[in-house]
Amino acid sequence: MIKLTLSLIVLIITYFLIFTNRRIRATSAFFGAIFAIVLGLIKFDQAISYIDFNKLGIIIGIMIFTIIAKESGIFQYLALKVIKYSKGNPLILLITLSFLAGFLSSILDEITTLLFLTNITLAITYILGISPLPFLISEIIFANIGGLATYIGTPVDIMIGSAANLNFYDFIYHMTPISLILVIANIFYLINLFKDTLRKNNIPTEIISRLNKIDEKKAITNPALFKNSLLILSIVLIASFFSHIINLNLAIIYLSGAIILLIISQDRPDEIYAQIDWRIIFFLIGLNVLAGTLVENGLIEIISSKLLSFSGGNLNFLSLITLGLSTFMSSFFDNIPIVALAIPIIENISHHLGSTAITVLWWALALGANIGANGTLIGTASNLMVADIAEKNNQPIPFWYFVKVSLPLVIINLIIASIYVYLRYLN
Repeated sequence: MIKLTLSLIVLIITYFLIFTNRRIRATSAFFGAIFAIVLGLIKFDQAISYIDFNKLGIIIGIMIFTIIAKESGIFQYLALKVIKYSKGNPLILLITLSFLAGFLSSILDEITTLLFLTNITLAITYILGISPLPFLISEIIFANIGGLATYIGTPVDIMIGSAANLNFYDFIYHMTPISLILVIANIFYLINLFKDTLRKNNIPTEIISRLNKIDEKKAITNPALFKNSLLILSIVLIASFFSHIINLNLAIIYLSGAIILLIISQDRPDEIYAQIDWRIIFFLIGLNVLAGTLVENGLIEIISSKLLSFSGGNLNFLSLITLGLSTFMSSFFDNIPIVALAIPIIENISHHLGSTAITVLWWALALGANIGANGTLIGTASNLMVADIAEKNNQPIPFWYFVKVSLPLVIINLIIASIYVYLRYLN
């Protein structure tokens, strides 16, 4: 009982630090894990066993690949394509940038995608003389909804996929349809919301004529790397889709693709490794160990038993509760630690209801965590990153303005997702 109480105290203190000071969240999680080991709440070898190396391998592989590929000018090329296609029409620009954010986030690292799109969007809107806020908010929303579609789209998808032994095809089959449905609903919502604001922007005709003269091919600074990046990405995505057939671990596939591109690009490895966001790696390691501490000391069993007792073991009720709670919790807190706590609870419930029966809970958790990430600017790390960049460029995204725009959309998405889950899995 003493260990259980201490585990709960360490968890509360760690999560308090994570949620109240985002700049030290990785340090807080890692320190909490080390502190749990020092207090004897979990043995070192047990702690190691709870670290999900498959998940970490996939994330590191995607990061390395994206870091190298961006040097070819691929992001700038796509951005210029978008500008030319829009012909200076803000409404078309909003739609195309949104779709681009959603698509790239489904196949590449979400954080790196938004890092480049945010800077490019700020540059585009500055040239056009229009406010970047509608575009930045829309990109945040679509990055999370587009990322929902695939195993590698967002960190929480990777966490859930690895924990539940799901494969790339599973996410395509189960999550891509609802992701596309939400994309359509979201674009109509955002067009209706911003159409008056965007139509008021009168872009000078000389700027529009200048856009038509842009040669986007000049943005490709390294044509060979550009072609190799697209080729290797295609191979990796195809291999990922058939990973359950060829019996290859996704971490191996993505790390192999990243290393091959690293060798081909002839970049200095130490420079590439220095650009990896190691904070999220240590953050996830810390959360894994903390979750393991709760499992070893019986807290997860207690929570799972209470949930089963409260629901009467009704899978329909559990699924909708999981969807609703993960959505609202992820709106007001960082979705990664929320999912890190939810994973062992669902794993424990599977011991009572069966792993096949509770598969719907994994999909409900993935849906809720990604939809909820759009609720506020603190929903996920990429939201905060966009806000930071915008503020540094004197174009701050007001917290409550973002909530005013996004929270009604989260509720709409939750209703649509609930109908989808019920009709597809529970009816």
